[in-house]
Amino acid sequence: MRVAFYVRVSTDEQVERYGVDLQIDSLKGLIKSRGKLSDGSDAFIFAGDKYLYRDDGVSGTVDLDERPAFARLKEDIVNAPEGNKPFDMVAVFKIDRFARKLKILLDVIEFFEENEIKFMSANESIDTSTPFGKAILGIIGVIAELELENIKLRTQAGREQAAKVGKAMGASAPYGYEKDKGGRLIILEPEAEMVRTIFTMFVEEKHSTQEIANWLKEHKVFSPAASAVYYGKRKKTQKRKNANEFWRSERVSDILKDERYIGNNYYNRYGKGSELPKSEWKLSDYRVPAIVNPLTFKKAQKLLVAQKHTRAVAKDDHIYLLSGLLKCGSCFDRQRDESEWHWSGWRKELHKGKKDFVHSYICGRKNRSKSSIFCNALPLPAEEIENFILEESIKFLRDPRAVHAYQQKLLSTRKEITSLRKKQKYLTDLLNAIPRRQELMRQQHQGGVIDIERLKTDYEALKEDEKRLRKELDEVEKRIAQGDLSESYLKATEVFADTYRGVMDDLRTNRKGASQLLHSLIDEIIVDARPVQESDVIAGRKKPDQKIPHELYVRLKLPFEMINLNLWRNQRQQEGSRQNPLSGGRGEI
Repeated sequence: MRVAFYVRVSTDEQVERYGVDLQIDSLKGLIKSRGKLSDGSDAFIFAGDKYLYRDDGVSGTVDLDERPAFARLKEDIVNAPEGNKPFDMVAVFKIDRFARKLKILLDVIEFFEENEIKFMSANESIDTSTPFGKAILGIIGVIAELELENIKLRTQAGREQAAKVGKAMGASAPYGYEKDKGGRLIILEPEAEMVRTIFTMFVEEKHSTQEIANWLKEHKVFSPAASAVYYGKRKKTQKRKNANEFWRSERVSDILKDERYIGNNYYNRYGKGSELPKSEWKLSDYRVPAIVNPLTFKKAQKLLVAQKHTRAVAKDDHIYLLSGLLKCGSCFDRQRDESEWHWSGWRKELHKGKKDFVHSYICGRKNRSKSSIFCNALPLPAEEIENFILEESIKFLRDPRAVHAYQQKLLSTRKEITSLRKKQKYLTDLLNAIPRRQELMRQQHQGGVIDIERLKTDYEALKEDEKRLRKELDEVEKRIAQGDLSESYLKATEVFADTYRGVMDDLRTNRKGASQLLHSLIDEIIVDARPVQESDVIAGRKKPDQKIPHELYVRLKLPFEMINLNLWRNQRQQEGSRQNPLSGGRGEI
């Protein structure tokens, strides 16, 4: 058994009987006393000076992740390659050298067990490799916590300092979260599941905020205010005019805009009783547990902006199948615009009073009250473009082989995603502990444990640690987000298989079903236009600055491996296209 040593002394104990050297000598003697193997070698050996973790001048009340040496110990375990642990056991001189709070003690023992690391204490003769050792550990932990009650606790920092280290401000936690005993936000799973549902309905299924609010009401989901009372986050009930299950579309929008769901923890949001502009908010280094992945959140923000330019249904309740999908490439300028403007459904009455309408799509910039820039692209006939896109989609979905292959591939990645989520939590905990570690360094300097040069050196080293941890966390979250997107792809294929494959022909007459299918399959359709030429035949009088739609770029939600590549390649070759639609960039159909 390779044994790592963890030793700690507080500022007041530098010259007392529990000095570092005494602890190390005792631990070396302990492992040597554990006997030998059948071949004569020692049963327990010291893992080496690299795995001697030493925290000087640190109180036992401090969270383990906030201690520099223990944070390094944890990183060494988390970042170790699979099947290549740096050591098998962690040994301490005495339980209160390690932790004086029972919760801290149990949390770290759970962490060790998850990573197959044993724990041993010399003074209490505890060894978690035995059932008796585990039982004694719990008893001593309770005694240590009782002793802690007689120790003067640290004074509470100010509101801003509290926010910097992750304490949530406000009377109750936001929807999707609750507060732990330390005042930090942790996920409240029943509410968090509804947050994920709201994002899925909005981003993947393309429901409006009002439709989502109606769905929540119909399914008797408690509103955020009612749920806060139900889960005990808010003690006093307020007089309510609406039922517990009443949701407003504005509340749904608030949830979709809240950056806490991707881990961003802002403070200094309010002043003089009202919310300050976002430019004045301050972002804490402490990350709250994320509920949705950043890519899904980013898509939601784009869709919220797009809703301002999109009209889904005309006055005659005609369903425009591509509403919310069509975007204008004709008037888009990368230097000026953040994204393309949406095309909206539009109708024109052929004979006044007879209600015989022609349905088209027009760029939102044709409405001069909404934009100072006017788009010269001519309307796009709705029936022709809808039929074309629907027929191509039906062709694609009739061949399930690529879909099935992708489903099988996805099943093999789910185990990896579970492991990544665990590593994400470890890395987030280590990052969240950095502000407190900085404060400990200042206390060590003030107590004479370290000089100013050592303080500067440790600060710079901690900054480098933070930079590295953030880089690792970004990479892990990116891989998790890719896995989440794959799950959404799989969900989409299951919807196709269960709902549409048996009723493909009916989609030509079932406009609502066709709209749901297209919005599940397609991310966006860019409409490009060219100047009108003499040979073009158009309705009405020609104008020199007019443009006529002539190309569509369809970007599917599904990954390329789900698409029957031969089907598209052969089709484009037959049509004489020079561009491979799946070679990168936009996929041209």
